[in-house]
Amino acid sequence: MKIQDVRRGMVALVIMLFVGLQGQDALANNLRVTNVVMSAGDVGYTYVQFNVSWDNSWKASWMETGVTPNITLTNWDAAWIFVKYRFQGGDWQHASLSTTNNEHLAPIGSVINVGISTNSGGTNFGCGAYLYRSAEGSGSWTNLGVKLRWNYSQDGVATTARVDVSVHAIEMVYVPQGSFKVGSSGAESGSFAAGPWVSGAATPFTITNEAALIITNDVAGLWGTSASGNNSIGSTGVLAAAYPKGYNAFYCMKYEISQGQWVSFFNMLTTSQNQRKSNDLNVGRDITGGTYNNQGKGTQLETNRNTVAWAGGVADATCTSPDRACNFLSWADGAAYADWAGLRPMSELEFEKACRGPLTPVANEYAWGSTVVNAVTGFAGGADGSGTETALPANANCCFNNIGTVLGPVRCGIFATPVSARADAGATYWGIMEMSGNVWERPVTVADAGRAFTGTVGDGKLDATTGNANADFWPGTSASGAGFRGGIWNASADYLRASDRHYAANVIGNRDYTAGFRAVRPASSVVP
Repeated sequence: MKIQDVRRGMVALVIMLFVGLQGQDALANNLRVTNVVMSAGDVGYTYVQFNVSWDNSWKASWMETGVTPNITLTNWDAAWIFVKYRFQGGDWQHASLSTTNNEHLAPIGSVINVGISTNSGGTNFGCGAYLYRSAEGSGSWTNLGVKLRWNYSQDGVATTARVDVSVHAIEMVYVPQGSFKVGSSGAESGSFAAGPWVSGAATPFTITNEAALIITNDVAGLWGTSASGNNSIGSTGVLAAAYPKGYNAFYCMKYEISQGQWVSFFNMLTTSQNQRKSNDLNVGRDITGGTYNNQGKGTQLETNRNTVAWAGGVADATCTSPDRACNFLSWADGAAYADWAGLRPMSELEFEKACRGPLTPVANEYAWGSTVVNAVTGFAGGADGSGTETALPANANCCFNNIGTVLGPVRCGIFATPVSARADAGATYWGIMEMSGNVWERPVTVADAGRAFTGTVGDGKLDATTGNANADFWPGTSASGAGFRGGIWNASADYLRASDRHYAANVIGNRDYTAGFRAVRPASSVVP
């Protein structure tokens, strides 16, 4: 890691800038944070200034004619940007940004919206900010001189302190508010259904608001084609209003957590937080050793295409394929990343909204809205792991069913090009990538244990000893309440379907060679 020492006298606050990892926070679209400096502020606050750019950015509006009545929709991609700081020689902490949008500076042509979180003391603060296009457009996009106001006095930092500052960015996709359907009339395992249902083709259930849902096999009830086992809808009862239904707008990570993102996160933790304790896979974030649910294939992470390595020192984790999706993540690992970044887990209702949008479900469809799927079997273009590799065959749009070819996840966004259609890119209705295949998504189930989930967002802070997420009402480290959706690199095609719930209620707390993670954040936590 490169540490750039940029000393600037600014209200007696001396800043050392930590910038070596900024480009690794979303390499799949070449997201770059550069030229981080401190800009003049006043007593109690300063501005963190930087440039940010990425490829294949967009904002678009269209008339959706596939629904009745027709509706006009707008969506975009955004960079979720947050700041970490530390007293020199100390531990990294999450910076409190201003909660007022116009106290930050968005360059011409862009918008900044602050995301609000609440700390353990009950005080609201700006946990991060979204940066996105103010007008419709697409292509590579560069923003010079973005300024985020850091209220350092709120964090107990004195004006004479010497601190390091690190700016992180994650690419997100905006999923707008609106009604949508869950389940389909196909043969997906345990799929959602509108009650009553007995057998045969099910009727999809329509989500029209965020009010409480009755889970019952009766008229107007949300139900499923399985009421027991790993694909269970759970017992009859109520899905409370606080459980995220997906009707309200939210942002979703465009890609699964990459190996580069994981290393960036891991290298900012304390020794206590990243060191595994004994054989407890849920305490400490080290994923580079131990015994995993790996079907007897060994204990080394070099198998199954995970290249994360850690020598056991401070901030010395590395990886050789930073753009590749990160596997071997337990639920506790993914939840910790989400909390640290100020995000949260998604619900499985949000998962289906993120896949199909407002359209009527197609029986047995994949995340890209059709029943045609082509597996990647090799690579072309740049070398595998370089970040420039493309998929073979040329019509590949998913990583699945790879028992003897690609034995692990592939590069995030590998199937997309600037001109590829949705199905060719393996993209969801909104432009989210790899929601079918690659590594498991880990949404919170609607089955019994998951119903306590309230959608609380992370605050950037983890348990100081264990490195675990400590947000209220998330499934705990045992993963009770967390399931699996979307299929994986070595599964057959039926697991990839958008409404498939083979393991939606399956509780596995250990790390797994097929499991990754993707987080979301509700747009309601953004200041208008």
